[in-house]
Amino acid sequence: MEIAKLIAECATALATIVVAIAAWIQLPLISQQVRGLSEQIRLSREAEEHAERRTREWETIKACERYNFDPVIEAATQRVWVASNNGTDYKRPEVAERDLIVVLNYLDGIAIGVGQGLYIESLVKDHIGPLFDHAVTKYFESGVIGREGLDAMVALHAQWYRGAPKTSYLSTGARPSS
Repeated sequence: MEIAKLIAECATALATIVVAIAAWIQLPLISQQVRGLSEQIRLSREAEEHAERRTREWETIKACERYNFDPVIEAATQRVWVASNNGTDYKRPEVAERDLIVVLNYLDGIAIGVGQGLYIESLVKDHIGPLFDHAVTKYFESGVIGREGLDAMVALHAQWYRGAPKTSYLSTGARPSS
C-alpha cells in the first residue's frame, strides 16, 4: 500500500513539474500576446481620438459655414447690409433690429459651442473671427443694439480682440495629418 501511495505521489509531483515546465514555456507566448493586445488597444484609442478630432473639425466648419449658406442668416445679413447703406450706418431706421438679432444669435450660438468644447476655438476664430469683430464693433459700439443675452459672444470677442494672445488653428500644430 505504501508503494502505491509513493508511486501516486511521484506521479503527482512529476505531473506538477510537467505542468510548470509547460507554463514556463508558454510564458513568453502569453507575454507577447499581452503586448500585442496592449498595442492594439493603444492604436484603437489613437484612431478614436483622431476620428473624434476630425468630427469636431467638420462640425466646426459646418457651423461656421452656416453663415454663408443658411437662407435665414443670409437674408438677414443682406437686409442689414442694404439698410445700413452698405455697412456704413447701422443707426439708420431702415436697419431692422430683428435682422441684427438673427446674426447675433448665430454668432452667440457659435460662441456657446466653443465654450462647451463642441467647436474648435482656433478654427472658429480663423474662419469667422472677423464676423465677431464686425458685429461687436459695428452693432454694439454704434449703440444700435444692446449686448444683453449675448454674453458668450461678447466674452469670446473680448478674449480674441482685447489684448489676448493671438492664436490660430494653423499655429496650434493640432491639425492631424490627412
